[in-house]
Amino acid sequence: MKFDRRKLFGLITGLVLSTIGSIGRSLAQKKYKSIDRQRSLPFWVGWYDRMENPSLAAKVYAKGINLLMPYVGDVKKEAIQLFLDKSNRVGVKVLLEINRPLVESGNIAGIKDFVRTYKNHPAVYAWYLYDEPEIKKPTPLSPQFLERIYQAIKEEDKSKPVAIVFADPHKIESFVNAMDIVMWDRYPCLVGEPEFQWVPAYRRDFYTVISTANLHNKKFYNVLQASNEKQSTKRLPSSAELRYMFYLSVLAGADGLLFWMYYFSVNSWNDSVLYPNIKEFNNYIPAIIKGKDLTNTLRVSNLDVEVKLFSIPNTKKYLAIAINHDRVQTTLTVKFDRKFAGKKVTTDRTKTKITQIATDASFSTLLKPYEVLICKIG
Repeated sequence: MKFDRRKLFGLITGLVLSTIGSIGRSLAQKKYKSIDRQRSLPFWVGWYDRMENPSLAAKVYAKGINLLMPYVGDVKKEAIQLFLDKSNRVGVKVLLEINRPLVESGNIAGIKDFVRTYKNHPAVYAWYLYDEPEIKKPTPLSPQFLERIYQAIKEEDKSKPVAIVFADPHKIESFVNAMDIVMWDRYPCLVGEPEFQWVPAYRRDFYTVISTANLHNKKFYNVLQASNEKQSTKRLPSSAELRYMFYLSVLAGADGLLFWMYYFSVNSWNDSVLYPNIKEFNNYIPAIIKGKDLTNTLRVSNLDVEVKLFSIPNTKKYLAIAINHDRVQTTLTVKFDRKFAGKKVTTDRTKTKITQIATDASFSTLLKPYEVLICKIG
């Protein structure tokens, strides 16, 4: 049998290129991590603050806030009771910090008494065990130490979850037996640094945290920068930066978002940047948390762009969210299932202006660096 060398060479070359292309696509898909996490309502959106501010719940409830984490400090029991009562009055839950000296001293009896005192208050949603134990100065708290306290809390109250917040993403795994909720606080926006300079390092550590939470079946709340603390090197995130952090967290599978912190916040920034994002997001929660995830039906032209598609419950409409994870402007084309051909599209850019998905079921748009684009379809 005589072989045609040119045909054979062409066949081999095609196979090699096909394989390289498949590997390239596989690697490109790892530029962001889409974790399939089962989430349930409510989705928590909250402020950090101080226990000395019992009127906070009444101020922020109408802004879409449903959870507060007030530092207890050295306030008396009456102040804690007042904060809880006022929060409950408007329907805001509290992530209640266990008195820090009790935790640091390992006072099991005192910790159980604290939990017993407040566990039946309707405003108490969960226990905040400790703030950044892995970097506590001069001596970090050990995982074994906090595990003993976690067990003591559970002996007194089995019904409520226990949360710990961390700064170092690589230290979290050793504490997994001391908590039910992983929290992570990273405030990357610095004075003098350009917009979005922080993204690569932030995303790398963010994915480490949520992957750890997912691996160990823990809830995950991301703590976002929402202040420019006095005499600090921090600056307020721009509107685009806050929006990027917000939806990066949501699409990756966060169960809640908290903002640090109200005491150092700026009202004008809250009103113009933070609260509009929360108000908008609250409209999308039913689709993101309860809608059917149809993301696997999509084909995306640029793998630096993350696109997720959800059905909107009890309607024949859909929600699509795109995030450009690249530092350059890019053209995005999304190919939908054939049934989407000709459907109307309203974007958050245009509000009332209607476009359409093309007859070949494709939709194209231009995305700025790190832009988040939200579309309603149908």
